[in-house]
Amino acid sequence: MKKERYEGTLSYLIRTNETFLMVSTFIFLASLFAGYLFSGAVGGLLNPLMDEFRRSIAEGELKLTTASIFLHNLQAALLIYGGGILLGVFTALFLFVNGLFIGFFASKVPLGDFFLLTMPHGVFEIPGLIIAGAAGFRLASFTYHFLGDVITETWYGSLTERMLHFYSEHSDELKDSLMLLGIGIVFLIVAAFVEANLTLGIYTYIKGVV
Repeated sequence: MKKERYEGTLSYLIRTNETFLMVSTFIFLASLFAGYLFSGAVGGLLNPLMDEFRRSIAEGELKLTTASIFLHNLQAALLIYGGGILLGVFTALFLFVNGLFIGFFASKVPLGDFFLLTMPHGVFEIPGLIIAGAAGFRLASFTYHFLGDVITETWYGSLTERMLHFYSEHSDELKDSLMLLGIGIVFLIVAAFVEANLTLGIYTYIKGVV
């Protein structure tokens, strides 16, 4: 019974947020390919981010541990999600920058090495960020409908009563966004574990065989 309820919830989330998932996927993948194909043009923008990334590794701020990697990715996911408060503008921007950076990074190393060093955990990390993006867009939809009704719709009572009424009208959207974010975070936990404990081993093994 619990399994059926869970599967029904997951199916519902995918079905009702299909558009947001597609938009999030498109923005991320399009920016990833753009970062790779136009690395020369975006170098001025992304080289400082690359330098900061290298500094954080060199100084031990970002370590090759599950906790450190997860917290780093969680920060990115929360920025992507939180951007939905401003009607999704920053959700799209943070998704775009993350995809652009990964594509730019891929252009700076041998492509084979890039795939070997990113695919084992990337199959979890990239969907996690994309789902966080969909959650951000659903949050933007909630913000738009909630504030729109508070401002324009007629309702008798105090401002608090007015806000509570229209919150209840659209609370399902907020709940959807939080559930999507939770799913994205689960993907990022798995990605962090794989990156910290398996990726280098897989890379070394395949390079040794090849």
